[in-house]
Amino acid sequence: MTLTKTQKEIINHLIAKNQGKVWRSKLTKYFKAFTGEFYTDMSFTFYFISETRPVMYVYDPLPVEKWSPRTEFNKECEQKKSKILEIAGFFEYLSSNNYLDMNYKGLQGRPQLPPGYDQTWRKYSDFYNDIMLGLSFICLTDFTPTEKLYDFWEEHIAYRSQNISHILQTA
Repeated sequence: MTLTKTQKEIINHLIAKNQGKVWRSKLTKYFKAFTGEFYTDMSFTFYFISETRPVMYVYDPLPVEKWSPRTEFNKECEQKKSKILEIAGFFEYLSSNNYLDMNYKGLQGRPQLPPGYDQTWRKYSDFYNDIMLGLSFICLTDFTPTEKLYDFWEEHIAYRSQNISHILQTA
């Protein structure tokens, strides 16, 4: 199996988290958002009205009257959908193939909306069923890498290293 860059980063995030570390990449903002925390160093986060109804809140420090028009805001939010689907799809693949152990926790322990959130966090909730289900799956479940995931990753790195060595030797 050949992994995409996103898939590699997902595995790195999962393994790092399991080891009590943080993996920094372009996906870091998504992994932080999946926690549902509301910190000003985050560009967006996910809150759940119910277990099947996620809302994305986007941080905007400008006064409400200076926020961009709703159509522009919606376009920016739309751009995140394909990455959410890609991440959710790979989590589903890893889970269904025993690379991850899952512990469904539901809404228990999810952060609440902070006081005055509507003055700095813009709401976006135009999600279709596939994204809603994907976000519910990722955000409301704890995932633990299995030994199979560690073995897969080690094999992938070893395979890649062998290919690089071969290329260098024949060049």
